[in-house]
Amino acid sequence: MCAQQSTVYRTMPVSKEEDSVNIREVLQRYTYHWPLFILFFVILMVVALFYFKVKKQTYEVTATLQIQDDSKDPNKPTENKSALEQLNLISPPKLVENEMEILKSVSLVNKVVYDLKLWVNYTRTTKLVKEENLYKRSPIDFIMVSKKGIMTPARFTILIKDKNTFLIKRSDGKFTQFKFGQLLQNNFGTWQLLPTSLIDEHIGSTINITLMDPEVVGSAYQSALKVDLIDKLASTVSATVSDQVVERGKDFLNDLIKRYDEANREEINNLTQNTLDFIDNRLKSLQSELSQAEGQVAVFQSSHASPDIAKESDVAIASNMRNDEALSQVNVNLEVVNNIERYVNSPGTTNMPSTFGVNDASLDGLISTLSQLEIEHARLASSIPESNPIFEPINQQIKVARQSIIEKVRNMKQSLLAQKRSLEGNAQRYTSSLRSTPVESKAFASLERDKTVKDDLVTYLLKKREEVKLSYATMLANARLVDSAYELPGNIVKKYAPFGIAMALSFLLPVGIVFGRGAIKNVILYSREITKESDVPVLAELSFEKSKSPIVVLDRTMFAIAEEFRTLRTKLHYLHGKAEKGRVTLITSSVSNEGKSFISSNLAVTIAASGRKTAILEMDLRKPRISAIFDVDDKHAGISNYLNGETTETRIIQKLAKYPNLDVLGSGDFYSNPSELLEQPRLETLIQWLRENYDDIIIDTPPVSIVTDAIIVAKQADVTLYAVRQAFTSKSLLGFIKSINDDQHFPKLNAIFNGVEKGRYGYTGYGYGYGDYITDKKIKKKYSNSMFKDFSKRF
Repeated sequence: MCAQQSTVYRTMPVSKEEDSVNIREVLQRYTYHWPLFILFFVILMVVALFYFKVKKQTYEVTATLQIQDDSKDPNKPTENKSALEQLNLISPPKLVENEMEILKSVSLVNKVVYDLKLWVNYTRTTKLVKEENLYKRSPIDFIMVSKKGIMTPARFTILIKDKNTFLIKRSDGKFTQFKFGQLLQNNFGTWQLLPTSLIDEHIGSTINITLMDPEVVGSAYQSALKVDLIDKLASTVSATVSDQVVERGKDFLNDLIKRYDEANREEINNLTQNTLDFIDNRLKSLQSELSQAEGQVAVFQSSHASPDIAKESDVAIASNMRNDEALSQVNVNLEVVNNIERYVNSPGTTNMPSTFGVNDASLDGLISTLSQLEIEHARLASSIPESNPIFEPINQQIKVARQSIIEKVRNMKQSLLAQKRSLEGNAQRYTSSLRSTPVESKAFASLERDKTVKDDLVTYLLKKREEVKLSYATMLANARLVDSAYELPGNIVKKYAPFGIAMALSFLLPVGIVFGRGAIKNVILYSREITKESDVPVLAELSFEKSKSPIVVLDRTMFAIAEEFRTLRTKLHYLHGKAEKGRVTLITSSVSNEGKSFISSNLAVTIAASGRKTAILEMDLRKPRISAIFDVDDKHAGISNYLNGETTETRIIQKLAKYPNLDVLGSGDFYSNPSELLEQPRLETLIQWLRENYDDIIIDTPPVSIVTDAIIVAKQADVTLYAVRQAFTSKSLLGFIKSINDDQHFPKLNAIFNGVEKGRYGYTGYGYGYGDYITDKKIKKKYSNSMFKDFSKRF
């Protein structure tokens, strides 16, 4: 059965220091179950490894670039510039927000998908059903010769036979042989496979080829692409994409930035060329007009003497010249607006007109947008019929852009025409004011003025043409790469996170199981809990021992439990005030199976072994166990027969040949009113007779919380030992123990902490190790602190 390790005799409540949490005790409680931790560690690590092999990891790759933002450039003020001074602006203002949208546009992403052939995926199956991606390491290259309509997802398996041939696995599981470079046809079009430089390393390998619609792949990458402004006060942005292959993600971002830079340069080239074409056309016209004006002046001078311009007409002439200059500028602007109007009204034209001379950023942006939409429309029309629904959104966008430009041009044209009419009216007034001057002077002034205006315009345009060429030659890219694509460091942590989680769970789950098991049971694990909650001192602690016999104190292999009962015998001597004869000790508990009969019988044997004449009374008249423990005749007259007046004291005593000095008083026949029997005066007479004839009287009584028999018998006792069993007695009974102690139902109430398993609950007790006092190696091994002891219990 069980027994326990006795240690320190306590008669006072625990101190504050003992009441605090014992860290070492808590650690030992959990480390006792080390096989449970090992089991969970192995299982969870295997699960984590399987997850790591099967789960396709996703990595984040990022790149950083700086984009030109004219709104944040203090070196480009435009508010105070005149129209002529702004002619060197060959492109609309750049805003970083607009460029971020362009960077992640569908057109750019699709170009990258086609560049890198991301719509073709090569893999091979490895152990644990994980597919290894062969990006840039594929021994074969899929070439689409001609495509049939929109490509549908397709997957097929290739077995490389040698450098020249391969096998394709059919739907029925069989293989068909083909040669590399051979044209093959399928439902998605005509294609072929070509070997790469790595073909020698993969002969005999099985390769899986997965084909996807490039537009779908582009859409997926666009969704995975994030373009964010790093700092609102700067124009540096980060482009981040998630991919299952780090190298592929890097190539995607680097090629995307390259494509964006190329598109930006192409836009600058187109705008610059359009501006130069406009200037050249205008120069050609003005140079012809200037030559004609110079000829008229020469003819006039050759036929007339040079006239003197009257001083009074000087002011009018100067004003008229300024008016003519302004009129010429308005005509230039009208011609620019007319060019824009013709462009907008000519669908399909991709040659974007120059906005040279028109200071309207919104118009520049609309024209640039329309041009990009027209280019995108033309690109799609080259491979997709016009009837395809994919053209509906882009046609609608083109229509909206054209309408917006038409409205903007109409308003500008009306404004310029109004200016022209005003300037022409001024010219008429200046002409009228000059009519009073000589005809020759007026004619000459008109010719000279016309020549001067045209000469100034030609000089200005020649100057601007050189400035545009110089600006184009020295123009920097719209975006500057700061950091090429690189893998984010957090990816490594994320990659091995399953193992970290498994390690954490392999610790937390066993801790939770051990803690939860203790919390659900809500039982007493430590002796200090008894003293703290009930104010009952713990007289002894008895360790748990397995034994076939209920009497363990005389078994030489039960060294520890025997010593604990001897210690209890010694403490009991002092608890009785060192009395030498007639000591009555009552043993009880709260509920059944707490070991009170085990304690009673072994304590009686221990006391008798010391030479003291001892009697043990089986006072549990309802469920007697003492007679069975000592193997005496349960039919023999006993205590119930005596209390009922049927026999005398001497006739209920049974001698034990195996245990000298120990007599047993059995419970006797069963009566339906045991409590009434115990209330009889004959009980006091019996105890008094035993006090006179025995040194020690041990009384085994029923549990207190079930029946009142123990409280009735306690009137005859000197000392009460209350059995509390570790990991069995509920903590809810501590309040009950405290109440009976406060009510003083039992004399000198002390607790016996029974069934203590050292180490299992982190419990160390207050005793000493018995190993140093044992000479027998087999017995000494039993009391060793080996971590492999009681292995099955440690789960």
